[in-house]
Amino acid sequence: MKLLKYLVLLTLTSTVHAQSSNSHPCGDGSGIMPVHEKAIGICNLDTQTHTLPAEGSKIIPFSIRSCWADWTGNEWVTAYCRYARSYTLEVRGNGGGDYFWLSGPGGNIPMQLSFLHPASGSVALRPNTESTRFEGAANGVQTPVELLVTIPEGVQLQPGTYRGDFDFYLYQCNPWGDPNNPWNPIRCKDSNNSSQRTELYPPISFTIQIGAEAQIRISGLEDMEITPSTSGNTDAEQNFCVYTSGGANFDLRAQSTQGSGEFTLRGSSGMDTINYKVHVKSLQPPVAAVWLQEGIATTGGRWQGSSQENCADGENMQLLVRIPTNEIADPIDSRYSDTLTLTVELQ
Repeated sequence: MKLLKYLVLLTLTSTVHAQSSNSHPCGDGSGIMPVHEKAIGICNLDTQTHTLPAEGSKIIPFSIRSCWADWTGNEWVTAYCRYARSYTLEVRGNGGGDYFWLSGPGGNIPMQLSFLHPASGSVALRPNTESTRFEGAANGVQTPVELLVTIPEGVQLQPGTYRGDFDFYLYQCNPWGDPNNPWNPIRCKDSNNSSQRTELYPPISFTIQIGAEAQIRISGLEDMEITPSTSGNTDAEQNFCVYTSGGANFDLRAQSTQGSGEFTLRGSSGMDTINYKVHVKSLQPPVAAVWLQEGIATTGGRWQGSSQENCADGENMQLLVRIPTNEIADPIDSRYSDTLTLTVELQ
């Protein structure tokens, strides 16, 4: 009896893409080997932080070499990268829909990112999505391009720094594809044609950030002429506006010019004083009200500021001044006054 043995050879085949590490970013590809390093050069988009100005837009200029060289003669060793190769892009990072995100004290804010190419114009990029195709250039020519970074109008920034980290990928397209043949399409990312094309790997990482300074404005407060009540406490009130950048929460400090630890009206002769109380409350949710202590700020970010300058959506705060009945039972002077200073403190 013979024992038959069968040897089964299992083979796993996967598509291998030539990759460029962008080791020679700014030249024309001359004197570079191997070919896949010659094929791609992304110049001046180095790993760095790009800071947006206060108006929230920035152009990042750089250039791209996307080409291919023959394997004959000395073409792949010393000469130019002769043939142009079209390519697609992908920027990976946090985002959703048409917007990337920058993260900061107010959570996530949207950021638009567009790619400007001299032959294609401005093309919007979407997070983690392969772009449309762009043309490379023959003979290793560096094509000047730009990234346009924009924070959309109307985005409210709370004080602090917003930032996002992103990765930039480039995929050369297969040279044998036919845009009119569905059986042989032009493919770039994940193309099964690994000859005469390559991909950028690892990607180029970069950071975009914008800093927002705190902005505060009190408006709508006017002098108050108070007439004593003939019955009970004397109250006078007025509405006013507190604007804070990004609608940030705030606290209030009230100080009396005439008093120290007390809110005090001083008579015109300078001999008599009358103490009063100060009450503030919000007119829009979340509603909070408090009697203030002279010279001592409230705590905990008690109120939320309006995100619209001068409270275009309606004044958001109310000031109440109360003179207790016992304080004006027997006044000496006919006129009393004080200067009350309100200070906004952001959290």
